[in-house]
Amino acid sequence: MKISVAICTWNRSRLLRRTLERLCEINTDGRFSWELILVNNHSTDDTAQVIDDFSGLLPIVSLFEPVQGLTPCRNRAVAEASGDYVVWTDNDVLVCKNWLVSYVDAFEAEPEVAFFGGAIEPWFEPPGRPEWIESTWEKCKPVYAARDIGETPVDLTEDRLPYGANFAIRTDFQRVYLYDPMLGRVRSAMIGGEETHVLEQIARAGGKGRWVPNAKVQHIVPADRATERYIRSYYVGQGQANVLFNKQGSRRMVALLDASYQSLLYRLKRHRKQPDEWVSHMIRACISWGEFTSYRSRSLP
Repeated sequence: MKISVAICTWNRSRLLRRTLERLCEINTDGRFSWELILVNNHSTDDTAQVIDDFSGLLPIVSLFEPVQGLTPCRNRAVAEASGDYVVWTDNDVLVCKNWLVSYVDAFEAEPEVAFFGGAIEPWFEPPGRPEWIESTWEKCKPVYAARDIGETPVDLTEDRLPYGANFAIRTDFQRVYLYDPMLGRVRSAMIGGEETHVLEQIARAGGKGRWVPNAKVQHIVPADRATERYIRSYYVGQGQANVLFNKQGSRRMVALLDASYQSLLYRLKRHRKQPDEWVSHMIRACISWGEFTSYRSRSLP
């Protein structure tokens, strides 16, 4: 068996270095070989140097993708992958030592399964997670890709999917279900969901999914992401994705009115109420604004 681990990266060399350092420590065994596909998305920092620094330490396949965006990078990695499975992680992730071995255990145990996923635990860099995020964690945790379905290898379905920082797909399925260029982050734009869309398609087509409890990772959260601004941008992106996915959402003018109303409530309550209340208004305002801007860009009513 051969495994293709894939990471797409853009201008995050400091975090990428930590990710690669941790990958140097993972356990492997004689059951499989692996390659590490690193797709440099036209980075302007020292990403290329970081990749070169690890070229003798990891089985790196270094690729350069000039088209900006996560989706072109994902599809480029799929095109170049030579493994039987593509295992996806991110440039700001610390994998556990048995991460890859745990996936291989699952692949061998159930070769008919199409996709797999493991837990993601956010780790906030100093000064840590702000109190207002702590107290509203159930509302904020999607922003930081927190995902844990438990310690049992349960089925994954269309309604219970892994997240983008820690999942795997059989390569034959992955080549059929590529990533939609309308989705995926581009620079600082926050429209995500490209991996969810692929996994939903596979599940709808009858592909089985399996949770892998021991394939755990930590997701590094820099201090500049533990902010209202970052959470707002995430939920604006979610609203835009709602329209692109044709999910139920407010129509254009209703979305604008709701965004304005919820934003007013957020501003009125921001310094007067507990975070659980004003964070809800902030999120609702951002989702509605994202829906409105997406409808506007598509000239929909």
